[in-house]
Amino acid sequence: MSRLSKILVTELEPVSSVAESYRSLRTAIRYKKIVTTEDKGIVLMVASAKGQEGKTTTAANLGITYAQENKSVVLIDANLRHPDLQEIFAAKNGKGLVHYLNRGAALTDIVSPTEVKGLDLIRAGGQPPNPSELLGSSEMEELLNQLKQQYDVILMDSPPALDYTDASLLTEYSDGVLLIVKNGRTKREWAKQARTQLEQSGARMLGIVFTS
Repeated sequence: MSRLSKILVTELEPVSSVAESYRSLRTAIRYKKIVTTEDKGIVLMVASAKGQEGKTTTAANLGITYAQENKSVVLIDANLRHPDLQEIFAAKNGKGLVHYLNRGAALTDIVSPTEVKGLDLIRAGGQPPNPSELLGSSEMEELLNQLKQQYDVILMDSPPALDYTDASLLTEYSDGVLLIVKNGRTKREWAKQARTQLEQSGARMLGIVFTS
């Protein structure tokens, strides 16, 4: 019996209308014609203005749709403030992103397979006292450069853009950014402010994704 969270509808209910909406999102990103140098993997960041807007759910399900397309995918829990991906994928405790950025682990130590074929996970590895400094470090850039050599798609879940500087720092490494807004929760001014902030940090905005 699968231990995956029920929010992973693209894996647990692949023929549902919700799963199809994530596949449509994957297709929309393809039409954006993201180009990388030397045929490397693409780095996509999923952002939101505030918490509880569907960012992590979107990142996880989008990653699954890429894996279902026979892409090699790694999902990074770069939300070092409130990491959730480990629980969603029922991953065991172990070393994660924090351990690598603190130079305490090798890449092979922090990448774990999931129950989804073709999809690997890098856990957060804890909640450090200095997440912004870690995510903005040369070690983070080094990690992503290595991953781009090994995977077709690298997806990063990030902290809320308006609450922390972390998301703005992560745009530096991203080939494209999706901004998630939730119907009935995300205020219009929040979305506008988050988009402006991310664009000022150099983000290539791929679009806004509405969740319910």
